[in-house]
Amino acid sequence: MERQREKPKEVPKEEKEKIDRELEELRIELARLKELKKVQELQRIQEEDISTEEELSEPTDENIENRLNKIEDFLTSNLGQVDNKAYKQNAEEIERELQLIETEIIGEKAVVAKEVSTYELLLNDHPWLEETRYIFMYSIPNKKTNTKDYESWKTEWLKVLFDYARYAILHILYIRKMHTVKPFANFEDRDTAIRELAESLVDKKQAEWLSKNKEKLRVYWKSLDNWAEDIYEWAIEISPLEPILIFEIRESNQEFSNLPREDIEKIFKMLEKDRRGKIIELEDGQMSFKIKVE
Repeated sequence: MERQREKPKEVPKEEKEKIDRELEELRIELARLKELKKVQELQRIQEEDISTEEELSEPTDENIENRLNKIEDFLTSNLGQVDNKAYKQNAEEIERELQLIETEIIGEKAVVAKEVSTYELLLNDHPWLEETRYIFMYSIPNKKTNTKDYESWKTEWLKVLFDYARYAILHILYIRKMHTVKPFANFEDRDTAIRELAESLVDKKQAEWLSKNKEKLRVYWKSLDNWAEDIYEWAIEISPLEPILIFEIRESNQEFSNLPREDIEKIFKMLEKDRRGKIIELEDGQMSFKIKVE
């Protein structure tokens, strides 16, 4: 007699919520990469002298676009309904693929405008980053034998890391990605330096780790109270009578558009507690917010 096929185990509610959060993070990262690719293509079009060799490289761009579209199709499917084991395997593969694609995009000849502009903003506030006499700042002083130098080094670099997240409008920093970002790519021991700075931000309550392997760092360069005020003012302006959906916040092209989903939900709860509106749960379990018009 043929053995009856086992039904996939239903994902527990807590695990399902975790899956939804992680899927949202992957969608945000996918959107960021698509935007990065779009900026690069615009720059390439604006270049006056494009060699035949560069024109022949277009299939690589098409390949990247196809890969991004494939991931997008997969993320918009009912992935959250599959069993836990299948989800974890797929999510890990997607994250690896996104990292590979980003390396290919940034590794091409065209300069990515966003990265450049962020670095230029950093230079305005921290000109020492490119001054030859401060080249020693890219090495970590010995914290035991040169405690004073180490603390001074850490203080200055914490400002740079914090400002980088703020200027780039990034709420989550991926440690491995930071290895390739100026000025952090110039560290002699990149991984150790970046992780020490990240841990210091966590100690100062300006950041927190979002993953056990300490690869994702949530940086609070603006408080949730301030974000709540921004979202409330935006909601009044665009839709004072209709509930605001999370996907509308995602598509708003505002600084808060790529806030982590759980932060947006916290903000909804904060606004409701302040009697500035009411949370409305939709049929699919999603959360929306109806502001109170005074």
